[in-house]
Amino acid sequence: MTIEPDSRFAANGVELAWGEWGTGDALVLCHGFSGSAHDFALQVEALAAGRRVLVLDHRGHGRSSKARTADGYTIEQLAADLVAFIEGAVGGPVDLLGHSMGGRIALQVVLDRPDLVRSLILMDTSGWSFGPVEDDLRAMLSDFFVSYDPADGLPDFTPMAGPEDVLIEEATPKEWQQRRDELLDGFDPWALQALGEALFAGRVPSVRDRLAEITCPVTVLVGEHDHPFVDQGPELAAGVADGRLVVIAGAYHSPQLTHPGEWRAAVEEHVGRARRTR
Repeated sequence: MTIEPDSRFAANGVELAWGEWGTGDALVLCHGFSGSAHDFALQVEALAAGRRVLVLDHRGHGRSSKARTADGYTIEQLAADLVAFIEGAVGGPVDLLGHSMGGRIALQVVLDRPDLVRSLILMDTSGWSFGPVEDDLRAMLSDFFVSYDPADGLPDFTPMAGPEDVLIEEATPKEWQQRRDELLDGFDPWALQALGEALFAGRVPSVRDRLAEITCPVTVLVGEHDHPFVDQGPELAAGVADGRLVVIAGAYHSPQLTHPGEWRAAVEEHVGRARRTR
């Protein structure tokens, strides 16, 4: 199956690229910062065997249109886009999976519109802090995004490579990697600056004190080595009314790529549990 979202959805002045596969209850996969729906391309076929699976690119990411202004990119704006998409393209309610920044967007959606979310998977994400554990690394990232000028274009992402990148290269097809790089080249520099500063300079409002408002079934899914998110996982899962924590051994930030079997099993278990509670 080729996963290239070829539909367009107009939302709040932009057009979001999206696609769907399968039939039945809807599962929406929401990617993270600088990523795209392509992050889930290797999993959609298997997931769509038992349900309707929908993916979308956030504004400024992947194949979606670009705002090209800093004020066009906030977590609240991306959440409003997702609400419009669920209402207009899906019909809601949905099982919603949010990865990294997508998890914070998903939290905003379920808090603003709980009627649209049947269950929630929070994958390698936070409700209060995205900064690295190490003080020097946290300061370096914050300084970079605060001082970065989008007019200069995208920076070289090569120095940001980490131990997970080796695992991803070993676990994914070359064609998938090439398409990922092509899509990253189209990332809006204004989105990089505005969302990067929001996430890594602590500008995204914490929802830590609102977690108890979330009453739908929640699974916090995180890689064993993905700090700071694995450290926050127990509190995130305990803070909601019906939360469970699943840690994928040996994984970092993108277990759907490096540990696809374990990741898919956790997603299937969550959706099954959510179905049984309805």
